[in-house]
Amino acid sequence: MSEGRAESLRQQQAALAAELRSAGKTWVEAAEIFRTRFRLNPRVALRAVRGWSQAQAAEEWNRRWPHESKTFKNFSYWEIWPGKSGHSPSHDNLARLAEIYECSVADLLADLPDFRHLDSAARTSLAVSSDSTGGVTSGIIVPGEAETLLHDLLGRHTGIEASVPPTADATGLFHRPEEIDFGKLAQVIVMWMQRIPHSRARRDMLGKLTAALAVAAAAPLAELPGAAEPASAASVPEVSRFDPATLAHCEAMMPHLRKQGDVLGAGSTLPSALAYRRIAEQQARVAPPGAPRDRAVAAYAELTQLAGWLCFNMGNYSAAQRLYDDARAAAHEARAVELVTYVLCTMSHLATWQGKPRVGIDHAVAAASWAEQSDSPYARAYAADVAVRALTADAQAARSQEFLDREYAALQAALAEPGERQSWWYFYDESFYWSTSAQNALKFHGADEVLAATDRALMLRDQGNLHERSFRLLFRAEAFARQQNIGLACRTITEVVELTSVNSSRRIEQRVQELRRGLDPWKRTRGVRELDQAIRAYRSQPAG
Repeated sequence: MSEGRAESLRQQQAALAAELRSAGKTWVEAAEIFRTRFRLNPRVALRAVRGWSQAQAAEEWNRRWPHESKTFKNFSYWEIWPGKSGHSPSHDNLARLAEIYECSVADLLADLPDFRHLDSAARTSLAVSSDSTGGVTSGIIVPGEAETLLHDLLGRHTGIEASVPPTADATGLFHRPEEIDFGKLAQVIVMWMQRIPHSRARRDMLGKLTAALAVAAAAPLAELPGAAEPASAASVPEVSRFDPATLAHCEAMMPHLRKQGDVLGAGSTLPSALAYRRIAEQQARVAPPGAPRDRAVAAYAELTQLAGWLCFNMGNYSAAQRLYDDARAAAHEARAVELVTYVLCTMSHLATWQGKPRVGIDHAVAAASWAEQSDSPYARAYAADVAVRALTADAQAARSQEFLDREYAALQAALAEPGERQSWWYFYDESFYWSTSAQNALKFHGADEVLAATDRALMLRDQGNLHERSFRLLFRAEAFARQQNIGLACRTITEVVELTSVNSSRRIEQRVQELRRGLDPWKRTRGVRELDQAIRAYRSQPAG
């Protein structure tokens, strides 16, 4: 990578701090964002957001209280605490730190244990309050638009059991489930991870949320002609006439289902995806020849690819392959060239993941050929992306770099032509390019280049896609492990384990297990022991 791409962490932090302050964020609000993005404890975050080193913070202290001077070592001890090598600051020192950082003492201690969940009254009432701008006045931080959702699920519906609730209880949650903002929902999940320290409480609440949303996604199927029990593909009734409104509903639900899979996991999404696929298949069978039938077959192809993707993430690779083959054939039948490209790309990804990079290269080459016929820069960029991953896995350094450059050029062309794009490209942006660059760097370059690439990937992408965010964090963890920074590696893996406590996929599980095995030489260290505890706590339920 060029030097221009390897932006230092301090430069990134300075740029972000300036952006947040110019947007009117308080030091405390900005530090909270630093905590999430850079995995800092609150004492470090409140210093880092000002751009101070520990020595500079000590200078600020000594300017105010010269008769009780401190050195950078004092700040280091306070920031490491409650770790073994840290020292707890006294009440007076905490008050002075709060004065320096213009915060409350509580803000400095936000990472310490909180046992309010043990109060029986707290178990039945979870206060959620926000101001008109979506900020927080108390309780859990929640984006304003998600407030109604949380009141419904955790207030009015606190009696929901871990099993899926009856459809009648969930259909009232959303008038149009395709309008659920999964990006904001993902933010809520991340914030819960930070604010609710007890793993079982987090898992229980997220389990209820997942179950209710899965039912809400399937509920509109009950309104389709003749539908009675829409929970599975097998229950979708036979139809004898083409209904454009039904087909339009299937098309509208596809982006929703993709994002649901990214946030809540493949297991909760696959039943609905299969049901909609069955409806699209029936519409294709009865549609009149010409444009209506091509449209219905294309919808069937896309839903089939989506079902294959969900099976892939669940670790059912043979089912994924069968569905991908079916999706490719249907996309060809519909003459949907760009969709053919996309399906071939996902087939390349599947082959590479299974340890067949040369098969992955074959599919990527075919995808690139169809991409040229599609006139879509996104198709060209993503075809190059999967080629990079296959060539990287096949240890072809020069060719993988060549295709990485091709991807970057196609991506810039896509960004230069803003406008409507096919819904399946929703996940692909510049952050995805940097994520693939990190994979390439793991194979051919040093840990510093991996970290620089993942920094860019994580900063350019919001937290809405928990699936992609988890993989990017695991790239960082591997880089930290290579630097033998075992503590950071373990904390980063733990973050992934927490984020995916309900929606984990077999592929994420596989990567976590691989990285954990690589840490065996340090299994007696505190960091690895704490990671093992987190894995046991959060993986008491099987991945979906």
